[in-house]
Amino acid sequence: MNQKLDGMRPRFSHWVTALAPSVFSSVMATGIIGLGLVLSGFIALGQVFSLLAVVMFLGLLGVLTIRAVQHPAAMLLDILNPAVGFGFFTIVAAANVLALGLAVLNMPGAALTAMIFGALLWAAATYAIPAGLVLHERPEPALTLANGSWFLWVVATQSVAGGLAHHTYLGSWTPMLSLGIWLLGCALYLLTATLVTVRMIRYPNRAETLSPTYWIFMGATAISVLTGSQLLGLANSGEIPQWLQANIAFTTLALLSIGLWFIPLLIIFGIWRHVMHRHPVSYETGLWAIVFPLGMLSTACLSLGSIPDFTALFALGQILIWVAVAAWAGTTALWVARMKQPA
Repeated sequence: MNQKLDGMRPRFSHWVTALAPSVFSSVMATGIIGLGLVLSGFIALGQVFSLLAVVMFLGLLGVLTIRAVQHPAAMLLDILNPAVGFGFFTIVAAANVLALGLAVLNMPGAALTAMIFGALLWAAATYAIPAGLVLHERPEPALTLANGSWFLWVVATQSVAGGLAHHTYLGSWTPMLSLGIWLLGCALYLLTATLVTVRMIRYPNRAETLSPTYWIFMGATAISVLTGSQLLGLANSGEIPQWLQANIAFTTLALLSIGLWFIPLLIIFGIWRHVMHRHPVSYETGLWAIVFPLGMLSTACLSLGSIPDFTALFALGQILIWVAVAAWAGTTALWVARMKQPA
């Protein structure tokens, strides 16, 4: 037993040292699938996923704290690195997805705590990371390292808006603040999509760099749709001015259309990477960037489909949630296979 523990310590130490900033995307994926299953009527299974997301979040937060204490210089380099720095926004999104899961588990106090934690972290990161991107001197333009992880800025922003929309009892100011942050997230999507698309067209793409993180192209629209559906509910109840309802509905439907359009293109990217260029299919943190958008899209369709004018979307969400579960199971299997490999 002691020999096994001695063998595990170097592997754990290496994992802490090389911990990917976007590692909390696994929590995002697990938590949003839990919510989608609950909305589909599979309440017990959804609660299992939500509870698992809680355990994963607390464990990863502990590991991240260890890394921050033991390797502060490496953490700073990651924050300033355009290729991975936006991955830290997964902590924000995971906290807010976790808040929804805790609400499903009937733990409103813990849900509020997670939401506040995510909102405060977003308030700091939403200025610190872009400021470092612009002001830090580097040998090559930051744009050359732009990738799908940049959309995590949008995902985190919309998760904060959704969290506020879910906690309107905090005050009459909450619904309008949620709407304002949601509109900010929509604007950030347009900005980020422009920058990432320019990088993809302007600079060469390789199988190693065209990673699954580009699925967040779609995931960012999906979480915007989910929050939009929450805002439509607030408009219907009179907590947001009625005249804004049509604008929210139009924007939400436009974002859903964009997200659905992206799916075939993203599949083509995957075929180009793994079939034409024979890039091996193995576990990487970026795979959760496929699972989360699928789970978020299904949950968004289920949520929007509960509104009378969009009921046809509910059936689509019921199908997509099982696609997301299958993707989660496949990614988990690849992770287990990686863990079984010798160090």
